[in-house]
Amino acid sequence: MNCLSHPGKPLSSHLENIAAFDPGDELFVLAAKFHDLGKTTDSFQKYIRGEAKSGEPHAFVSGALFLIQFSKKLDAKSLFFVLNAIVSHHGALKPAKNIFDDILPGEKYNLAKKQSDEIAKKPEILQYFELSNFDFKELEDFEFDNNTLKPILFTIDDYIRQKELFSKLIFADKYEAIFSTTPIKSDATYPLKNLYDFKATLSKNEKRDKARQSVFEAFDKNQNENIYLLTAPTGIGKTLLSLELALKIKEQRALNRVVYTIPFTSIIDQTVSIFEAIYPAQITKHHHKAEYKTTNDDAMNDYDRLKFITESWSEPFIVSTFYQLFFALFSNNNADNVKFQSLRNSVVVMDEVQAIPHQLWSVMREMFDALSKKLNTVFVLMSATMPIITNGGCQLADKEAFFEFQNRYRLGFVEFASVSEDEKINELKGLIKAKYEEGKSVLCVVNTIKNSKRLFKALKDELGENVFCLNSYMLGGDRDETIKSLKEPNSNLVQNKILISTQVIEAGVDLDFDVGFRELSPLSSIIQTAGRVNREGAKEQADVFVFDTLGFEIYDRLLMTETKKHLTDTLSSQSIEEQNILGYIESYFRAVGDCLGDSKDIAKAIEKFDFKKIDEAVNEIFKTENESVVSVAIGVDLSEYEEEYFEYFKNMSKWELKSYKEQKFKELEKYIINVKKKDLEKLYFDVPRSEIFGIAYINTLEDIYSPQSGFLIEEEREDTFMS
Repeated sequence: MNCLSHPGKPLSSHLENIAAFDPGDELFVLAAKFHDLGKTTDSFQKYIRGEAKSGEPHAFVSGALFLIQFSKKLDAKSLFFVLNAIVSHHGALKPAKNIFDDILPGEKYNLAKKQSDEIAKKPEILQYFELSNFDFKELEDFEFDNNTLKPILFTIDDYIRQKELFSKLIFADKYEAIFSTTPIKSDATYPLKNLYDFKATLSKNEKRDKARQSVFEAFDKNQNENIYLLTAPTGIGKTLLSLELALKIKEQRALNRVVYTIPFTSIIDQTVSIFEAIYPAQITKHHHKAEYKTTNDDAMNDYDRLKFITESWSEPFIVSTFYQLFFALFSNNNADNVKFQSLRNSVVVMDEVQAIPHQLWSVMREMFDALSKKLNTVFVLMSATMPIITNGGCQLADKEAFFEFQNRYRLGFVEFASVSEDEKINELKGLIKAKYEEGKSVLCVVNTIKNSKRLFKALKDELGENVFCLNSYMLGGDRDETIKSLKEPNSNLVQNKILISTQVIEAGVDLDFDVGFRELSPLSSIIQTAGRVNREGAKEQADVFVFDTLGFEIYDRLLMTETKKHLTDTLSSQSIEEQNILGYIESYFRAVGDCLGDSKDIAKAIEKFDFKKIDEAVNEIFKTENESVVSVAIGVDLSEYEEEYFEYFKNMSKWELKSYKEQKFKELEKYIINVKKKDLEKLYFDVPRSEIFGIAYINTLEDIYSPQSGFLIEEEREDTFMS
């Protein structure tokens, strides 16, 4: 067969290298063999040999000819899985209803029929693909489920099978195109001795040692489970404990990789730095801001290779975000699905699982169970406030004992005498100032960026340089510098300083304050704030004061209602100590779990294989297309980057330009923040937008940005805050 799949590459080699990725999976081998069948047309061959500027689409004819050949050899669902993988492999996974539409006469059908007639006249193609049937009339009469239902109703196991088949095909296809070979399993090892040697350098902590011992005693008795739960208060050393647990599971069961996931991008670097101290150059970091550093003169190709290996989770130890994991599970996007296949035979650690959006709790109860059985994925789920997100699982911690032996704080309630927002902020300022003047370090977490700035300004005007601010309007580098300035040398201890923060403090920030204040929020967020007060338990029991909302509630009404019912109603009459908090946490999550359904109808969409609706739901949950927020590069003139881009544009192919643009965007990301559109519109000038990079930009910092509090809102610029 004298056909090419890519410039200079025989199609037969490409297909056979892909199929060799998993030769034991019959459906995958069929998808691998047939997915590029349409490339045998004269149109495509002229294009790939540089004799034409473009070629005809090839995916649909490949799927149609597969379907005709195997319609009487495979069951209905197997036919559908392979067909959908083939026709979708250059784009998003298609909803079932669109597949049924596509196989009826129309534009795609007519083109595929023409291409099929051409292929039928090529003996070497017929022989290689074992083609014997070209009757397109079979497509018109075809129904996938024996003429009973159309479309088919699918189960969650079917969903996982379709996603994995699609993922394996696009992963092996892309890998072979880049490296011209079959993907191979890494032989990297992670000796536990490295971890034990590292722990030996740390100061002894009797409570953490006892916690570790009890966890591994429970694990040793339940080594065949696929879902492990670790419910334990903050400060128990879950990071190193979970690393040891994951590596033991990987070693004992000969699994392929560890995927360690965290809710927030902001603490990825912190976690990776710990792991890399133990296993240098053996940890792969993946999130949307990850950089791919090139090491040779062929920088463009090197960038593409590094990017693909990282984003496909091919390496044996990945540290990534919940966002990346959930988009692998629920997105229909090609780039998101390429890593789904990497979940097979892997240990997936999820830290701070209370951060899983509550709209996903219901569907995840089924998903965890199905993934663990279908893909042999082992889950380790950790939190101080564990929601009800599994149908069972092995609890590794004696929860009651864990919470009882730590009693670092007590929760209380502050009732404002004032009614207006301004007066409440002034009252709160007085309470914080009084604690500070007692010589204490104070953490106050509020719900909005605006109020974090107002309170910060009011306190800083009176108390000076010992007052700090953290919010998402600050660039990552400035947030890191603020955290560094708060800590005492070689410690997480904060002494006689004040931090006014938004929820960004919940993102695993390792700080230890004397007193805490927390604006009313969902119970899990209150507990996260409390975990930054007397964090090491080395001081006398600390106070964490919950106070009523300063303005409008920004959180889900159900979560706030249940928090008031299960926590603050009690706090209005008595304090609650940490050792007694577990009961409140569990009653709260039971109530929330009982009230929550599948509000986005994801389970129903799975039954219909409506991948588009599932994708839209997860985008809405994670607010990836939030029209009220704008991504802005601060202190950068993107017009200069655009000029450079157009210079390259003259001499690069579209693929080289794509890689170049991605590289430049990675360089820019450290300057990018998300700003509310209403705050951006209050600037005294129109903010330009780069159509090339898809973001707005402001090329000056003056009167626009402060390293201490971030992007300046209107009140800051006009200096009209109340003190």
